[in-house]
Amino acid sequence: MNILAIFLVLTGLTGLIASLVPTHQMCNIPDHQHKGWLLLLNLIFMFIFGYLGYIWMLINREIGTLEMIVATIFCGGGMFVFVITKMSRETIFTLQNTIQAKHYQAHHDQLTGLPNRNLFYEEIDKLITFDDNKFCCLMMDLNDFKMINDTFGHAEGDHVLQIVAQRISRVLPKDAIAARLGGDELSVVLPSTLAQDSFIVARAIQDELLKDITCGNHSLVIGISIGIAEYPKDGDTRKSIMKSADIAMYHAKKHENHLQIFAAHMG
Repeated sequence: MNILAIFLVLTGLTGLIASLVPTHQMCNIPDHQHKGWLLLLNLIFMFIFGYLGYIWMLINREIGTLEMIVATIFCGGGMFVFVITKMSRETIFTLQNTIQAKHYQAHHDQLTGLPNRNLFYEEIDKLITFDDNKFCCLMMDLNDFKMINDTFGHAEGDHVLQIVAQRISRVLPKDAIAARLGGDELSVVLPSTLAQDSFIVARAIQDELLKDITCGNHSLVIGISIGIAEYPKDGDTRKSIMKSADIAMYHAKKHENHLQIFAAHMG
């Protein structure tokens, strides 16, 4: 009887010790009932000491029906805590992953994986909130992209957009933010960058796109027109800076190099 009772309590004790890991992980989840999980963690430590004390008591006394009932309860209690904490951790992590996935989908373009218009707006607004901050906005449009869709179909057009997005991301500085605003309209924000420095980045984008892209059984070279505007010189709000870059892009389409920095006379 002694051995069986001790075994039951040890089984419950094992469950309690095993529950420390998921409980500690939940304690480290930011803004998620942190105090409640911390309280549970402390209670589990108290239960462990209680279980150890009960085992010590069982070793030094005769075991009766009451002791066996208590040992069985201890066994079930320890395993119950383990199952509940483990399931709680899995549920919380699943919910977190779902929330993160939905947030990503809401702020990124499904086709290219680039930030979408909403996230792009948020990033520009963040940059504007900093005093004396300068940045450049690049508005970009693929040349004759409609012809690609009409000739090869929308599936190949989507493939071209994916390749273009990858190549643009590859040549951008680490702190730059590229986005797909819709269709073949792309945009980039370059924090702490002046217009002349942005010109160099824009050139790098154009050079990267001069490499052939396979479309069906053909190889294409995709041209891109880029307009550049500098905050706050060319606009002191998100709407105005993007409008200036858009105007510059419109003029870039008429230039041989398809690249234009906004000038005051354009507006």
